[in-house]
Amino acid sequence: MSRWFPWLLAVLALAPLLGGAYALRLGTEVVAWSLAATALAFLYRTTGLVSLGHSAFFGGGAYAVALLVRNIGASAYPFAVLSAVLLGFAFSLLLGFLGLRSHGIFFLMLTLACSQIMYILVKQGFSGITGGDDGLPGIPRPPGLEEPWAYYLAGLALLLGVLLLYRAFLASPLGQVMDALRQNERRTEVLGYDVRRLKLLASGLSGALAALGGAYLVGYRGFVHPHDLSWTTSGLLLVMAVVGGMRPLSAGVVGATLLIALEAFLSSYTDLWNLFLGLFLMTAAWTTLRSRRATHVGA
Repeated sequence: MSRWFPWLLAVLALAPLLGGAYALRLGTEVVAWSLAATALAFLYRTTGLVSLGHSAFFGGGAYAVALLVRNIGASAYPFAVLSAVLLGFAFSLLLGFLGLRSHGIFFLMLTLACSQIMYILVKQGFSGITGGDDGLPGIPRPPGLEEPWAYYLAGLALLLGVLLLYRAFLASPLGQVMDALRQNERRTEVLGYDVRRLKLLASGLSGALAALGGAYLVGYRGFVHPHDLSWTTSGLLLVMAVVGGMRPLSAGVVGATLLIALEAFLSSYTDLWNLFLGLFLMTAAWTTLRSRRATHVGA
């Protein structure tokens, strides 16, 4: 992790607790979106693949928890969260079987199509179960974490644990092989590694982590909506990961923190906050492109 990253975690831990209910809400949103954006960055870091369908896992995890908790009760939270993570892993594996023979823009479009199919099914196909366009309200928080600050601190601890596991995974022999896979797939395959199996594993883990982010978010908000499955949610997750740099361990957290903080700050001053946020993203992309060109020229 970068030297300054622990300071960012310290700010995330203290600012919402000292800044009142609004800051606490923003902090909780940051934790949830950080988990899902980290999942997307993990997929790129280990395989070089970019997905535009992670809303299927993010929203799917939220719906899985909402349906189980509404029908069984708040005591079912451990089972519900575990089920959401396993479903995210399984569905991501299925998507991997269908799409890992494609690359680049083709894989991107396939993941987008799959997420949109799931969005339509939830919104219109099974509206009697999912609540359709109204979503599912009235989701209680886990027992013992009813207070917003307690739920937030539990989420922050979860995020830190995920990042530590992420770092340990990258340092492991398997993580080193996956880093080599991202850099040169053909060479990794020539060395005798099963590239397809490695990609499937990375895809499954990424989907499981995104589902965990959705499961955490629905517990705080108390409702889930089909918008959580839409392509705009996938796009937002991708932007967060890109703003954070994609490859660094902290990419998802940095990107989510920047975008949520900027949206909150700009929207408090102007109704045109989307315009200024877009200008910021254009500047960030241009700066990144220039730095990469300079690196190639220097090399």
